[in-house]
Amino acid sequence: MTMKGALIFSDFSRAGTVVARDVDEGYRLDDPVVVIDSRKAVQGAVFVALPGERTDGHRFVGEVFAAGAAWAVVSRQWFAEHGEAHQGEGRRFLVADDPVAAFQQLAAAYRERFDIPVIGIGGSNGKTTTKEMVAAVLSTSFNVLVTQGNFNNHLGVPLTLLQMRRDTEVAVIEMGINHPGEMEFLASLVRPTHGLLTNIGHEHLEFFGSLDGVADAEAALFRYLEAHGGAAFVNEDDHRLAAAGTTLSRKTGYGMQPGAGRAWWAENIGADRVGRVSFTLSSESGVRQPVAMRFVGRHNVINAVAAAALGAHFGLDPALIANGLGSLQPAKGWKRMELFDDGETVVLNDTYNANPDSVRFALDTLAAIECRGRRIAVLGDMLELGDNSAIEHEGIGRYIRELPIDACLAYGDDARLICREAGDRCAGHFETMDALRQFLSNYVQPGDALLFKGSRGMRLELAADNLIKQKQQHTI
Repeated sequence: MTMKGALIFSDFSRAGTVVARDVDEGYRLDDPVVVIDSRKAVQGAVFVALPGERTDGHRFVGEVFAAGAAWAVVSRQWFAEHGEAHQGEGRRFLVADDPVAAFQQLAAAYRERFDIPVIGIGGSNGKTTTKEMVAAVLSTSFNVLVTQGNFNNHLGVPLTLLQMRRDTEVAVIEMGINHPGEMEFLASLVRPTHGLLTNIGHEHLEFFGSLDGVADAEAALFRYLEAHGGAAFVNEDDHRLAAAGTTLSRKTGYGMQPGAGRAWWAENIGADRVGRVSFTLSSESGVRQPVAMRFVGRHNVINAVAAAALGAHFGLDPALIANGLGSLQPAKGWKRMELFDDGETVVLNDTYNANPDSVRFALDTLAAIECRGRRIAVLGDMLELGDNSAIEHEGIGRYIRELPIDACLAYGDDARLICREAGDRCAGHFETMDALRQFLSNYVQPGDALLFKGSRGMRLELAADNLIKQKQQHTI
């Protein structure tokens, strides 16, 4: 069925050219508003109707047109069954066999219109924090587009690319993967000119199988940069990344200390009472720049050095780099080492996600906090570890026994193993969120410092937020 206002494509990448022309009284895709959430549709927007786990975007086609959308990207099957009922003045359809692939191809076609530096950021841990640090540093001198939140997958990346504008000077794109082959695909969309991988860790082992599998999948970003003349920034402290970077033609090495291949490193690392870090940014060219940050945890220093290396590559003065890093504050809602400190109780809310490496980083941070009470770790299941799940959870329990941590509370089926291996440090295992929250209400005392850490699916932020709310009400 062909109707007025419908453009049907077998190769949807051509749609970018069609929509970019004047198609309706001066409407252009020069500054596109492309949305996949019907609630964000505005005048002239392109709405992509995507199938989802809970609902189907095709259900809202009528609503987005009523809100002023100019185009709807829909599936061929839906259009054949429902397109005629949605015809109307100013309503146009882009019809494709697969709206997800159409969305991605449209973003790739749009990306080709920009001849600017595009920085791809991947790795196992710290991607979002590093991305924010890079953007904060570069924003001191450039108009920067940066991935919002955690929009780093096969849908978030194209959505970010479609937000580039004519005045965008640099784009910083977070690239998250959980299956082999995904980095190659994201790189084909992003076409990065620069890139870095934060580290290689125990992420999504259910799908990657081993750390070597993780490294090979993530290093596809390096391989893309090498094949296209791009510049890579290599964490030389990570031996798998250092190995992957040995054959790169254009690379800048960095680390936590001076050494072979490191152009940038950190010295004099310190922290205040609640763990906010400071260090001296140092380089082989003689730079010695003090940096004071608002981020908690020594593990964030390597992320800051990576951002500094990028800033220097783009010609920024060390003092300007330090200002960018020092001005950045962890955004509320990140759930990545969010700090609550009311003078009596310290709470580290690091509940966005968890794997064995990030849990150890977080436990190290808790152990370093100065407090007059107890250091309490509230830990949930680490998901997507596959056959490694039991041994990794047990390892966390043994790690707790090595640290000055007074108590461990465990939530979830797998976290039971943490509690078992933690021995007398275990203060309780909880199967329901209500039970955990009730226990914390009576257990936490003034002077205590707590860490909340678990995989996103465990929703441990509910316990952290509940405790913080109680403390705030107590101080009012």
